[in-house]
Amino acid sequence: MADAGIKKYLFMKAASGRIPISGTFELTPRCNLNCKMCYIRMSGDEQTRTGKELTADEWIKLGGEAVKSGMIYLLLTGGEPMLRPDFCEIYEAMIRMGVIMSVNTNGTMISPRIVSLFSKHPPEKVSISLYGASPETYSAHCGSSAAFDEAMQGIMALKKAGVYVNLNTTFTKDNISDMNAIVGFAKKEDIPIRMTGFLFPPVRRSRKDGGYSMTPEETGRSQARFDKLTLTPAEAAARRARISSCTQDVSADETCRECSHASCIAGKGAFWLSWDGMMYPCGMLPDRAVDARHVGFDEAWQATCKSMDKACIPAECLGCKYRSVCPICTAVPQTLSGSENVVPRELCRQVRAYVDEFMTPYSD
Repeated sequence: MADAGIKKYLFMKAASGRIPISGTFELTPRCNLNCKMCYIRMSGDEQTRTGKELTADEWIKLGGEAVKSGMIYLLLTGGEPMLRPDFCEIYEAMIRMGVIMSVNTNGTMISPRIVSLFSKHPPEKVSISLYGASPETYSAHCGSSAAFDEAMQGIMALKKAGVYVNLNTTFTKDNISDMNAIVGFAKKEDIPIRMTGFLFPPVRRSRKDGGYSMTPEETGRSQARFDKLTLTPAEAAARRARISSCTQDVSADETCRECSHASCIAGKGAFWLSWDGMMYPCGMLPDRAVDARHVGFDEAWQATCKSMDKACIPAECLGCKYRSVCPICTAVPQTLSGSENVVPRELCRQVRAYVDEFMTPYSD
Protein backbone atom coordinates (compact mmCIF):
# COMPACT_ATOMS: atom_id res chain seq x y z
CA MET A 1 0.00 0.00 0.00
CA ALA A 2 1.04 3.57 -0.63
CA ASP A 3 2.64 5.50 2.23
CA ALA A 4 -0.21 7.17 4.13
CA GLY A 5 1.65 10.48 4.36
CA ILE A 6 2.31 10.62 0.63
CA LYS A 7 -1.28 9.70 -0.18
CA LYS A 8 -2.64 12.38 2.15
CA TYR A 9 -0.35 14.95 0.52
CA LEU A 10 -1.58 13.95 -2.95
CA PHE A 11 -5.19 14.20 -1.82
CA MET A 12 -4.73 17.66 -0.33
CA LYS A 13 -2.90 18.94 -3.42
CA ALA A 14 -5.62 17.52 -5.66
CA ALA A 15 -8.33 19.12 -3.54
CA SER A 16 -6.67 22.52 -3.72
CA GLY A 17 -6.70 22.28 -7.53
CA ARG A 18 -10.17 20.70 -7.72
CA ILE A 19 -8.75 17.58 -9.39
CA PRO A 20 -10.92 14.44 -8.93
CA ILE A 21 -8.08 12.22 -7.76
CA SER A 22 -10.35 9.79 -5.86
CA GLY A 23 -13.63 8.26 -6.99
CA THR A 24 -16.25 5.85 -5.72
CA PHE A 25 -18.35 3.76 -8.08
CA GLU A 26 -21.43 2.51 -6.26
CA LEU A 27 -22.16 -0.28 -8.73
CA THR A 28 -25.51 -1.38 -7.28
CA PRO A 29 -27.82 -0.74 -4.32
CA ARG A 30 -28.70 -4.44 -4.27
CA CYS A 31 -27.28 -6.73 -1.63
CA ASN A 32 -27.62 -10.39 -0.70
CA LEU A 33 -27.73 -9.37 2.98
CA ASN A 34 -30.24 -7.11 4.71
CA CYS A 35 -28.32 -5.26 7.41
CA LYS A 36 -30.77 -3.16 9.36
CA MET A 37 -28.63 -0.02 9.51
CA CYS A 38 -27.64 0.05 5.82
CA TYR A 39 -28.13 3.47 4.22
CA ILE A 40 -28.73 2.20 0.68
CA ARG A 41 -29.71 -1.47 0.47
CA MET A 42 -32.53 -2.35 -1.94
CA SER A 43 -33.98 -5.62 -3.10
CA GLY A 44 -33.90 -6.34 -6.82
CA ASP A 45 -37.56 -5.35 -7.14
CA GLU A 46 -37.01 -2.11 -5.23
CA GLN A 47 -34.07 -1.20 -7.42
CA THR A 48 -36.01 -1.91 -10.63
CA ARG A 49 -38.88 0.28 -9.46
CA THR A 50 -36.53 3.07 -8.43
CA GLY A 51 -34.28 3.32 -11.47
CA LYS A 52 -31.90 1.66 -13.91
CA GLU A 53 -28.39 0.66 -12.97
CA LEU A 54 -25.57 1.90 -15.17
CA THR A 55 -24.38 -0.77 -17.61
CA ALA A 56 -20.77 -1.96 -17.63
CA ASP A 57 -20.17 0.10 -20.79
CA GLU A 58 -21.53 3.21 -19.06
CA TRP A 59 -19.35 2.65 -16.01
CA ILE A 60 -16.27 2.12 -18.16
CA LYS A 61 -17.02 5.22 -20.26
CA LEU A 62 -17.44 7.42 -17.18
CA GLY A 63 -14.33 5.80 -15.70
CA GLY A 64 -12.30 6.74 -18.75
CA GLU A 65 -13.53 10.33 -18.54
CA ALA A 66 -12.66 10.44 -14.85
CA VAL A 67 -9.13 9.16 -15.51
CA LYS A 68 -8.61 11.89 -18.13
CA SER A 69 -9.69 14.42 -15.52
CA GLY A 70 -7.17 13.13 -12.97
CA MET A 71 -8.65 10.12 -11.15
CA ILE A 72 -5.96 7.82 -9.75
CA TYR A 73 -7.78 6.00 -6.96
CA LEU A 74 -11.11 4.20 -7.36
CA LEU A 75 -13.30 2.33 -4.89
CA LEU A 76 -15.89 -0.15 -6.14
CA THR A 77 -18.71 -0.58 -3.67
CA GLY A 78 -22.46 -1.19 -3.38
CA GLY A 79 -24.76 -2.62 -2.07
CA GLU A 80 -22.77 -5.74 -2.75
CA PRO A 81 -20.78 -5.00 -5.93
CA MET A 82 -20.08 -8.65 -6.65
CA LEU A 83 -23.78 -9.28 -7.19
CA ARG A 84 -23.23 -7.80 -10.63
CA PRO A 85 -22.22 -10.50 -13.15
CA ASP A 86 -20.09 -7.86 -14.93
CA PHE A 87 -18.12 -6.90 -11.80
CA CYS A 88 -14.93 -8.51 -13.15
CA GLU A 89 -15.37 -6.76 -16.50
CA ILE A 90 -15.62 -3.34 -14.86
CA TYR A 91 -12.72 -4.07 -12.50
CA GLU A 92 -10.42 -5.25 -15.27
CA ALA A 93 -11.28 -2.30 -17.52
CA MET A 94 -10.34 0.17 -14.80
CA ILE A 95 -7.14 -1.73 -14.02
CA ARG A 96 -6.15 -1.43 -17.69
CA MET A 97 -6.54 2.34 -17.37
CA GLY A 98 -3.89 2.32 -14.64
CA VAL A 99 -6.24 3.05 -11.76
CA ILE A 100 -5.35 2.02 -8.20
CA MET A 101 -8.34 -0.06 -7.12
CA SER A 102 -10.05 -0.78 -3.81
CA VAL A 103 -13.17 -2.85 -3.19
CA ASN A 104 -15.78 -2.83 -0.44
CA THR A 105 -17.67 -6.11 -0.01
CA ASN A 106 -19.46 -8.16 2.62
CA GLY A 107 -17.14 -11.04 1.72
CA THR A 108 -19.84 -13.62 1.04
CA MET A 109 -19.33 -13.75 -2.73
CA ILE A 110 -15.55 -14.24 -2.96
CA SER A 111 -15.58 -16.91 -5.68
CA PRO A 112 -12.50 -18.66 -7.12
CA ARG A 113 -12.85 -16.32 -10.12
CA ILE A 114 -12.67 -13.27 -7.85
CA VAL A 115 -9.64 -14.67 -6.01
CA SER A 116 -7.93 -15.35 -9.35
CA LEU A 117 -8.73 -11.84 -10.61
CA PHE A 118 -7.41 -10.15 -7.47
CA SER A 119 -4.30 -12.34 -7.49
CA LYS A 120 -3.56 -11.39 -11.11
CA HIS A 121 -4.50 -7.72 -10.72
CA PRO A 122 -4.13 -6.92 -7.01
CA PRO A 123 -6.27 -4.14 -5.58
CA GLU A 124 -4.74 -1.72 -3.12
CA LYS A 125 -7.05 -3.30 -0.55
CA VAL A 126 -10.26 -5.25 -0.15
CA SER A 127 -12.34 -3.99 2.76
CA ILE A 128 -14.65 -6.67 4.11
CA SER A 129 -17.50 -5.85 6.46
CA LEU A 130 -17.49 -8.23 9.42
CA TYR A 131 -20.69 -7.87 11.42
CA GLY A 132 -20.46 -10.63 13.98
CA ALA A 133 -18.58 -13.60 15.36
CA SER A 134 -21.24 -16.28 14.90
CA PRO A 135 -24.05 -17.39 12.58
CA GLU A 136 -26.54 -16.33 15.26
CA THR A 137 -25.27 -12.75 15.30
CA TYR A 138 -25.30 -12.60 11.51
CA SER A 139 -28.87 -13.81 11.52
CA ALA A 140 -29.91 -11.02 13.88
CA HIS A 141 -27.80 -8.29 12.29
CA CYS A 142 -27.79 -9.18 8.58
CA GLY A 143 -30.76 -11.51 8.15
CA SER A 144 -28.63 -14.52 7.17
CA SER A 145 -26.98 -17.07 9.44
CA ALA A 146 -25.13 -18.65 6.47
CA ALA A 147 -23.41 -15.34 5.71
CA PHE A 148 -21.04 -15.70 8.67
CA ASP A 149 -19.33 -18.80 7.31
CA GLU A 150 -19.39 -17.38 3.78
CA ALA A 151 -17.70 -14.17 4.94
CA MET A 152 -15.08 -16.06 6.92
CA GLN A 153 -14.33 -18.27 3.93
CA GLY A 154 -14.01 -15.20 1.73
CA ILE A 155 -11.62 -13.49 4.13
CA MET A 156 -9.39 -16.52 4.44
CA ALA A 157 -9.40 -17.22 0.68
CA LEU A 158 -8.16 -13.71 -0.09
CA LYS A 159 -5.63 -13.80 2.74
CA LYS A 160 -4.28 -17.14 1.51
CA ALA A 161 -3.93 -15.70 -1.99
CA GLY A 162 -1.86 -12.81 -0.66
CA VAL A 163 -4.51 -10.15 -1.33
CA TYR A 164 -4.40 -7.26 1.14
CA VAL A 165 -7.54 -7.40 3.29
CA ASN A 166 -8.81 -5.18 6.03
CA LEU A 167 -12.00 -5.43 8.07
CA ASN A 168 -14.72 -2.89 8.69
CA THR A 169 -17.27 -3.32 11.43
CA THR A 170 -20.32 -1.45 12.68
CA PHE A 171 -21.90 -2.05 16.05
CA THR A 172 -25.58 -1.96 16.94
CA LYS A 173 -27.57 -3.52 19.76
CA ASP A 174 -27.66 -6.75 17.74
CA ASN A 175 -23.90 -7.35 17.63
CA ILE A 176 -22.18 -5.20 20.26
CA SER A 177 -21.67 -8.25 22.47
CA ASP A 178 -19.38 -9.71 19.78
CA MET A 179 -16.84 -6.85 19.89
CA ASN A 180 -14.12 -8.75 21.76
CA ALA A 181 -14.52 -11.81 19.54
CA ILE A 182 -14.42 -9.78 16.32
CA VAL A 183 -11.30 -7.89 17.41
CA GLY A 184 -9.77 -11.14 18.65
CA PHE A 185 -10.23 -12.73 15.24
CA ALA A 186 -8.64 -9.74 13.51
CA LYS A 187 -5.64 -9.85 15.84
CA LYS A 188 -5.26 -13.61 15.50
CA GLU A 189 -5.20 -13.36 11.71
CA ASP A 190 -3.16 -10.13 11.72
CA ILE A 191 -5.79 -8.25 9.71
CA PRO A 192 -6.30 -4.50 10.24
CA ILE A 193 -9.76 -3.59 11.51
CA ARG A 194 -11.65 -0.33 11.91
CA MET A 195 -15.02 0.56 13.36
CA THR A 196 -17.58 2.87 11.81
CA GLY A 197 -18.45 4.95 14.83
CA PHE A 198 -21.10 7.28 13.46
CA LEU A 199 -24.16 5.90 11.67
CA PHE A 200 -25.62 8.41 9.24
CA PRO A 201 -29.39 8.74 9.06
CA PRO A 202 -30.91 6.83 6.11
CA VAL A 203 -30.98 9.82 3.76
CA ARG A 204 -30.99 7.52 0.73
CA ARG A 205 -33.28 4.79 1.99
CA SER A 206 -36.66 4.73 3.66
CA ARG A 207 -36.36 2.54 6.72
CA LYS A 208 -37.32 2.48 10.37
CA ASP A 209 -34.94 2.00 13.25
CA GLY A 210 -36.61 -1.07 14.72
CA GLY A 211 -34.70 -0.72 17.99
CA TYR A 212 -31.28 -1.79 16.68
CA SER A 213 -29.50 1.58 17.11
CA MET A 214 -27.59 2.51 20.23
CA THR A 215 -27.85 5.90 21.91
CA PRO A 216 -25.12 8.45 21.11
CA GLU A 217 -23.61 7.75 24.52
CA GLU A 218 -23.60 4.00 23.94
CA THR A 219 -22.01 4.48 20.53
CA GLY A 220 -19.32 6.78 21.93
CA ARG A 221 -18.44 4.37 24.71
CA SER A 222 -18.37 1.47 22.23
CA GLN A 223 -15.98 3.34 19.94
CA ALA A 224 -13.72 4.09 22.91
CA ARG A 225 -13.71 0.44 24.01
CA PHE A 226 -12.94 -0.62 20.44
CA ASP A 227 -10.04 1.82 20.24
CA LYS A 228 -8.67 0.61 23.55
CA LEU A 229 -8.68 -2.91 22.11
CA THR A 230 -7.09 -2.03 18.77
CA LEU A 231 -4.72 0.92 19.22
CA THR A 232 -1.12 0.18 20.08
CA PRO A 233 0.07 1.46 23.48
CA ALA A 234 1.95 4.27 21.73
CA GLU A 235 -1.10 5.25 19.65
CA ALA A 236 -3.36 5.19 22.70
CA ALA A 237 -0.91 7.29 24.72
CA ALA A 238 -0.66 9.83 21.91
CA ARG A 239 -4.42 10.11 21.70
CA ARG A 240 -4.81 10.55 25.46
CA ALA A 241 -2.15 13.25 25.38
CA ARG A 242 -3.92 15.04 22.55
CA ILE A 243 -7.25 14.93 24.37
CA SER A 244 -5.66 16.11 27.62
CA SER A 245 -4.02 19.06 25.88
CA CYS A 246 -7.38 20.31 24.59
CA THR A 247 -8.68 21.69 27.86
CA GLN A 248 -10.02 24.99 26.57
CA ASP A 249 -12.12 25.96 23.60
CA VAL A 250 -10.23 27.84 20.91
CA SER A 251 -11.73 30.77 19.08
CA ALA A 252 -13.44 29.93 15.80
CA ASP A 253 -11.90 31.66 12.81
CA GLU A 254 -14.76 32.31 10.41
CA THR A 255 -12.30 32.57 7.51
CA CYS A 256 -11.50 28.88 7.97
CA ARG A 257 -15.05 27.56 7.92
CA GLU A 258 -14.59 26.17 4.41
CA CYS A 259 -11.86 23.86 5.73
CA SER A 260 -14.69 21.59 6.90
CA HIS A 261 -12.61 18.65 8.11
CA ALA A 262 -8.98 17.97 7.27
CA SER A 263 -9.56 14.43 6.07
CA CYS A 264 -12.55 15.19 3.84
CA ILE A 265 -12.04 16.21 0.22
CA ALA A 266 -15.57 15.44 -0.96
CA GLY A 267 -16.46 17.60 -3.94
CA LYS A 268 -12.96 19.05 -3.98
CA GLY A 269 -10.75 16.09 -4.84
CA ALA A 270 -13.20 13.21 -4.53
CA PHE A 271 -16.57 12.21 -5.96
CA TRP A 272 -19.20 9.50 -5.56
CA LEU A 273 -21.08 8.04 -8.53
CA SER A 274 -24.24 6.20 -7.54
CA TRP A 275 -25.65 3.13 -9.25
CA ASP A 276 -28.04 5.23 -11.37
CA GLY A 277 -25.41 7.67 -12.63
CA MET A 278 -25.87 10.50 -10.14
CA MET A 279 -22.70 12.22 -8.95
CA TYR A 280 -22.51 13.33 -5.32
CA PRO A 281 -19.65 14.93 -3.37
CA CYS A 282 -20.04 11.90 -1.10
CA GLY A 283 -22.68 9.26 -0.63
CA MET A 284 -24.24 11.16 2.26
CA LEU A 285 -24.99 14.34 0.29
CA PRO A 286 -27.59 13.23 -2.27
CA ASP A 287 -29.26 16.65 -2.27
CA ARG A 288 -26.24 17.90 -4.28
CA ALA A 289 -26.68 15.31 -7.04
CA VAL A 290 -25.76 15.91 -10.68
CA ASP A 291 -26.81 13.52 -13.46
CA ALA A 292 -23.44 12.36 -14.83
CA ARG A 293 -25.12 9.75 -16.99
CA HIS A 294 -26.58 12.50 -19.19
CA VAL A 295 -24.21 15.47 -18.88
CA GLY A 296 -20.92 13.53 -18.79
CA PHE A 297 -18.23 13.34 -16.15
CA ASP A 298 -16.53 16.71 -16.60
CA GLU A 299 -19.70 18.79 -16.44
CA ALA A 300 -20.95 16.78 -13.46
CA TRP A 301 -17.62 17.24 -11.67
CA GLN A 302 -17.58 20.99 -12.22
CA ALA A 303 -21.12 21.27 -10.87
CA THR A 304 -20.20 19.09 -7.89
CA CYS A 305 -17.19 21.28 -7.09
CA LYS A 306 -19.38 24.38 -7.30
CA SER A 307 -21.90 22.84 -4.90
CA MET A 308 -19.12 22.40 -2.33
CA ASP A 309 -17.34 25.74 -2.81
CA LYS A 310 -18.91 27.20 0.32
CA ALA A 311 -19.34 23.92 2.21
CA CYS A 312 -18.62 24.28 5.88
CA ILE A 313 -19.22 22.95 9.33
CA PRO A 314 -20.87 25.00 12.10
CA ALA A 315 -18.63 27.77 13.42
CA GLU A 316 -19.12 26.47 16.96
CA CYS A 317 -17.58 23.15 15.91
CA LEU A 318 -14.40 24.86 14.72
CA GLY A 319 -13.82 26.13 18.26
CA CYS A 320 -14.68 22.89 20.03
CA LYS A 321 -11.98 21.42 22.23
CA TYR A 322 -12.95 17.91 21.10
CA ARG A 323 -12.61 18.55 17.38
CA SER A 324 -9.43 16.47 17.09
CA VAL A 325 -11.41 13.33 17.99
CA CYS A 326 -14.72 14.29 16.38
CA PRO A 327 -15.75 12.89 12.97
CA ILE A 328 -17.56 16.11 12.02
CA CYS A 329 -17.90 16.91 8.33
CA THR A 330 -20.36 18.83 6.16
CA ALA A 331 -22.58 15.76 5.77
CA VAL A 332 -23.15 15.15 9.49
CA PRO A 333 -25.15 18.30 10.35
CA GLN A 334 -26.73 18.24 6.88
CA THR A 335 -28.16 14.74 7.35
CA LEU A 336 -29.15 15.23 10.99
CA SER A 337 -30.82 18.62 10.71
CA GLY A 338 -31.02 19.54 7.04
CA SER A 339 -28.52 22.37 7.49
CA GLU A 340 -24.73 22.37 7.64
CA ASN A 341 -24.90 25.36 10.02
CA VAL A 342 -26.72 23.53 12.84
CA VAL A 343 -24.49 21.93 15.46
CA PRO A 344 -25.15 18.15 15.50
CA ARG A 345 -25.86 17.74 19.21
CA GLU A 346 -26.25 13.94 18.88
CA LEU A 347 -22.66 13.76 17.69
CA CYS A 348 -21.58 16.08 20.52
CA ARG A 349 -23.07 13.63 23.02
CA GLN A 350 -21.32 10.74 21.30
CA VAL A 351 -17.92 12.42 21.32
CA ARG A 352 -18.17 13.46 24.97
CA ALA A 353 -19.03 9.89 25.92
CA TYR A 354 -16.09 8.70 23.82
CA VAL A 355 -13.68 11.02 25.62
CA ASP A 356 -14.96 10.06 29.07
CA GLU A 357 -14.64 6.35 28.32
CA PHE A 358 -11.32 6.57 26.49
CA MET A 359 -9.70 8.61 29.28
CA THR A 360 -10.89 6.13 31.91
CA PRO A 361 -7.99 3.87 32.98
CA TYR A 362 -7.92 0.44 31.40
CA SER A 363 -9.65 -2.23 33.43
CA ASP A 364 -8.14 -5.65 34.02
